[in-house]
Amino acid sequence: MAPPDRRKFQVQCDAGSQGRFDVGTDTLSVRVGQRMRAGKEQEMWDSVNILCKEQPDGSLTVEVLVSHPDWEEAKTIAAIHSRPQDSGTGTPSLKCDLQPSGPEGLHRASGAQ
Repeated sequence: MAPPDRRKFQVQCDAGSQGRFDVGTDTLSVRVGQRMRAGKEQEMWDSVNILCKEQPDGSLTVEVLVSHPDWEEAKTIAAIHSRPQDSGTGTPSLKCDLQPSGPEGLHRASGAQ
């Protein structure tokens, strides 16, 4: 499906009875929080972050990070890269890194470069 404009990213959110949200944009940041218990109290914890941005070389990146109260920092569990500016190639311009970050970093999948 071809985008109807020059937007780089889009998000579609369905929050049930609270409504829907659809937008196209050049950058995007989404936080997903969930109720959890911390000791005797309940709190909302931002467990998933999705960060979307254009890289200096013109490629687009979507990163998915997860966090946990016991971790010192969030972990990247996926990075999806696209190069919409590369025309004339026979292969898809979407590459996925699906391994958790850690001491060895993110492992590339799907022959990503």
